[in-house]
Amino acid sequence: FLMGVPVSINSHGLRDREYSLEKPSGVHRIVMLGDSTTFGWGVPGEQTVAKILERELNRSGKAGLPSFEVLNAGVGNYGTVQEYTHYLTLDRAYQPDLVILEYFINDAEPVPTERHAGILGRSFLWAFTVSRLDSLLRVTGRRPGWQEYYAGLYRDDLPGFQAAKEALAGLASATRRDGTELLVTILPELHAINSGYPFTREEQKIKDVLTANHVPEIDLIDGLRDHGPESSLWVTPADAHPNGKANSLIAAQILPWILDNVAARHQAKP
Repeated sequence: FLMGVPVSINSHGLRDREYSLEKPSGVHRIVMLGDSTTFGWGVPGEQTVAKILERELNRSGKAGLPSFEVLNAGVGNYGTVQEYTHYLTLDRAYQPDLVILEYFINDAEPVPTERHAGILGRSFLWAFTVSRLDSLLRVTGRRPGWQEYYAGLYRDDLPGFQAAKEALAGLASATRRDGTELLVTILPELHAINSGYPFTREEQKIKDVLTANHVPEIDLIDGLRDHGPESSLWVTPADAHPNGKANSLIAAQILPWILDNVAARHQAKP
């Protein structure tokens, strides 16, 4: 029970029901990679993008299309390097026809080094205290604010950004070798999407990497802006993870791409 909602994890560590590794006949299988925004931090499982897409794809009613499975492979706090590794070590075994990577602005963070904090590492009081101290330092200017911090991840000399670019290129190559399509969606930071979005330049760097690796992308900001105040898309007034409304708007932008792509593939078959 997390953030006020029940959370169930299957035997392979996914926030989803059980799936056989072998793909059933007549099924178009999709794996969604991402971090806590894909996992569905603060929303019920049926309101995650993966499950909304699965329902809408299967009720689309387009003749001649297969049935769809959309697996939620989002893991909280993962970045692009870890998501790429997740595909290599688990998700490719599901034999997906399509992988959708949901990219978020903090995915260029360096992979953290595991530290053993003993009893403090399991203390809610310690975690709460550290979190409040971090917030205080940011408010007082002793640490960079969130806009400065996120933008600073995309300096060309930083190993985290370089590793993220290499991971995107690696995922493109791995899915291509596997005969699996890859789509990247770019999820905007939801604090300031209606006007003056602060990370256009940084996200363009990711789009350039995708273009160089011949990976299609969907920038989700246009379908999310102007649907009320930004906070109407958050799970709580203090937490800007996408809520069910935001996830529905995200799924609505991905759905036509999948339907058109799958329909084109089926029409091309002899």
